[in-house]
Amino acid sequence: MMLAPVYPYGPALVSAVLKAKPSDFQVNEDLGFEPVGKGEHLFLQIEKSGLSTQELITRVARDHGLQPKLIGYSGLKDKHALTRQWLSLHLPGQTSPSEKLSGDGYRVLRQARHNKKLRPGTHKSNSFVLRLCEVETLPERTRQQIDDLVKRGFANYFGVQRFGRKQDNVGKALIQLDGRRLQRSRKSLLISSLRSFLFNQILARRIELGHWDCPLPGDVFMLRGSRSIFSDQLDEVLLDRYRQQDITSCASLYGTGSSLMSGHALEIESGMFNAHADITACLEQQGAKLQMRALRVAVEEFSYDYDATDQMLMLKLTLPSGCYVTTLLEHFVNLRDVS
Repeated sequence: MMLAPVYPYGPALVSAVLKAKPSDFQVNEDLGFEPVGKGEHLFLQIEKSGLSTQELITRVARDHGLQPKLIGYSGLKDKHALTRQWLSLHLPGQTSPSEKLSGDGYRVLRQARHNKKLRPGTHKSNSFVLRLCEVETLPERTRQQIDDLVKRGFANYFGVQRFGRKQDNVGKALIQLDGRRLQRSRKSLLISSLRSFLFNQILARRIELGHWDCPLPGDVFMLRGSRSIFSDQLDEVLLDRYRQQDITSCASLYGTGSSLMSGHALEIESGMFNAHADITACLEQQGAKLQMRALRVAVEEFSYDYDATDQMLMLKLTLPSGCYVTTLLEHFVNLRDVS
């Protein structure tokens, strides 16, 4: 049984159009560190529109005479948006271009040398500037939902992007991972879809039970702003840190390995894994390794403004890498993506 996403602050009362034009959805990737200024890898900060990250890599590789495998990236950015992200080009012994080279659909904003290739998930955060159109009203209930997610965080669901254009990646994964030879990128995507599906089911269940933003005995906790995890006994100090969003509970990204989870928290997960034994068996066969993901996310630098005349809701916010801004929006608005 697949549980539909359950949002903790009640159903959205208003609707909005997303990505009416690329500039309505702007994303800026923050590495969280500065390139060291020397090394075999040339880091490029690139602004793009109308290109997926993979399409961008293909064009940059062509323009620089490189194999795409020599280009690294940290995050996948939306195609129908105005985005700024970093790529790394492996150019050992080669002089960096004297100009900030641009190409079809993209332009280079900055370049610097570094001693390591850029890997997926390296960047610290993404900052967003969003315009939602055709928002006919912004009632007090919606404003309260926005206030709640800022004060208490939002449910860290994987977005619909993770499950394919037709939302059928889970079914495809169970078929295609059964002995077929697949490209590494395709295999990784399908495995990720299965683990994301299970995580979303666990999160939906914990929200239904009222346990998504309050700790349970046996929980594993993650520190805000990092991926460091720990387990501990519940006491007033820990509960206060929880209320302050300094820490949050985690759920498993299914795979083999030793878990710190126990008690009621483990019972919820085990029940969901047992209900989807075909998925867990497939993941074990593929050698997936256990990881943990936060159940809720704290929003940074959040502000919004509503223009009733133009029926426009404008938002600015920053999220840690790996989170979906569309998931945040669905806590208080029903989205219609027209891209």
